[in-house]
Amino acid sequence: MATRGTRVLARLLVAVAVLGVLASPPAAADSVNEKKRSVDSQIADLKDQLEGASQDLVDSAIRLKKLQVRLSEVRVSLAAAQAARAEAVRKDAEISARLAFAEAELDKAQREREVQQQAEADTKAALGRIARETYVGDGLSGMSVALQATTPEQFTERMAVAGAALRAQGGAMGRIAVVRAEMRARTAKLDAIRAQIAELKRQSAVLVAQRQAAEQQAASAEAEVRALVADEAAQVAAIQGKIDGERKRLADLEAEQVKLQAILVERARRARQNHGNGGWNPRPSNGFLSYPAPGGITSGFGMRYHPILHYSRMHTGIDFGVACGTPVHAAADGEVISAGRAGGYGNRVVIDHGAVGSGDLATTYNHLSSIVVHGGNVQRGQVIAYSGTTGLSTGCHLHFEALLDGRYVNPVNYL
Repeated sequence: MATRGTRVLARLLVAVAVLGVLASPPAAADSVNEKKRSVDSQIADLKDQLEGASQDLVDSAIRLKKLQVRLSEVRVSLAAAQAARAEAVRKDAEISARLAFAEAELDKAQREREVQQQAEADTKAALGRIARETYVGDGLSGMSVALQATTPEQFTERMAVAGAALRAQGGAMGRIAVVRAEMRARTAKLDAIRAQIAELKRQSAVLVAQRQAAEQQAASAEAEVRALVADEAAQVAAIQGKIDGERKRLADLEAEQVKLQAILVERARRARQNHGNGGWNPRPSNGFLSYPAPGGITSGFGMRYHPILHYSRMHTGIDFGVACGTPVHAAADGEVISAGRAGGYGNRVVIDHGAVGSGDLATTYNHLSSIVVHGGNVQRGQVIAYSGTTGLSTGCHLHFEALLDGRYVNPVNYL
């Protein structure tokens, strides 16, 4: 089952790689908070890449990203569970072999002790016979019998018989002592083997529980992998179904850009004509603009790769990561030439600042929640609107642009 799930997952990950939104597997040692920060960072990067895309496409891409991160985590868990299961099976086989050997040793030791017990019993019986034959026959001890001898020869003969009986008795007693010592050693060995068998059985029970737990974890992870694979396939299909709509939205956004550029190009041409009589006096560009909103720049100016449509497009401004409803200020003195809905830009304000550096400079303030100033002249720092997430926006922020003679330029060069 695990092999089939791995094959299905591998095929799907190849398909998802085409979409360019694969998530990197988190390190196994990462804490929960670190993992969350990593996922949040990946999602923030994805939102940044998809700035200007439709919200439903962004939502699908984010769901796909989260599914991929979870798949990576589950695959790690599955591999760990499978490894734990294999290790438990290996150790179980090893302990089973040791247990079988120990039980064989126990059986052997028990048989040897039974043989020794029989030998002790035989020796005791022999010792009893010697005692009866030597000392009990006529109620006299061996020495008494010898002393009743009537001749030296009879005394010597009787003493020899008595000595032989004593030696036989002593030998039998010595064998009993040896057998008893061996019995004690055998008993100690039996006790040690029994203790070893009890410990091996305890370890075997623990391993059985560990193997069952690992098997349950592996089965649960395999089931989750299958479910995530199905969810991922559904999200991939959903994203593919939205590609045509995404292309149209981006085309509309670019059309809005072209329209604004045409207006600004014409204004710059007329300004030069009007200043042809000596009124053209460009101001220095460095430091000309002030920051239109508090907070840091979260996304810069430049080319951006679209992970769904697979082409690079220009991010025509810089983003300030501010909450919705944050006051937006005019970056410099100028004239509001446009204020209102502007397609994918949402609510937008455009200010023409006149001759700056080598051309006519204008700034735009986009995705606004509401607009305060709809026309006329404004001064640097004046509140003109409040930030929001209208239009094709993936979250609350201010998208700030600068155009010189109708060409998009990096606003940072004027701050």
